[in-house]
Amino acid sequence: MMKLIVITSPAFLADEAASVNALFEAGLEILHLRKPHSSSDEMEHLLQSVSEPFRNRIVLHEHFELVEKYRLKGIHLNARNPVAPEGYHGHISRSCHSLQEVEEWKPSCDYVFLSPIYDSISKEGYGAHFTAEQLQDARSRGLIDEKVVALGGICADNIPEVKSFGFGGVALLGDVWNRKGAEFIPHFHQLLQTIQSK
Repeated sequence: MMKLIVITSPAFLADEAASVNALFEAGLEILHLRKPHSSSDEMEHLLQSVSEPFRNRIVLHEHFELVEKYRLKGIHLNARNPVAPEGYHGHISRSCHSLQEVEEWKPSCDYVFLSPIYDSISKEGYGAHFTAEQLQDARSRGLIDEKVVALGGICADNIPEVKSFGFGGVALLGDVWNRKGAEFIPHFHQLLQTIQSK
């Protein structure tokens, strides 16, 4: 079954911990906590507000020293934080922006993100980098498989196509956090159902 991963907004949101807890209660498997401009104290404050049983589903993009302290799932490497801490042997994922990077990093990671697959919802002017033909070819060569997660412009409407490209999961940001109030969790349930459908 495909993974469904949610990435946090880069800025801290009002009542964010309550929203995160609600997503986990609704069945979210993995949350990537990405706050590029955060302090360690700010990150800790948010983590402390997440229900303890859910913390082992959280992957950090910065402040890796908090992973062990809060018994989190693991770390995510990217251009800002490209190297795991010395002696770290836990869960690792990584951002990739080309098929060459996927080929390079996939063997040493639990999974990698490939982006942007579609025009980004959250980053204006960040357009799709790949054609459908390139992605189908990458699948046929075994490059895109269960260890590659699609990121960038993912929504319920295009998840079936993402499945056809052979991705092992999808990561969402804008499509989740742009939903407000009463539609927030029902929309997430729709995403889950789309992922789980044949």
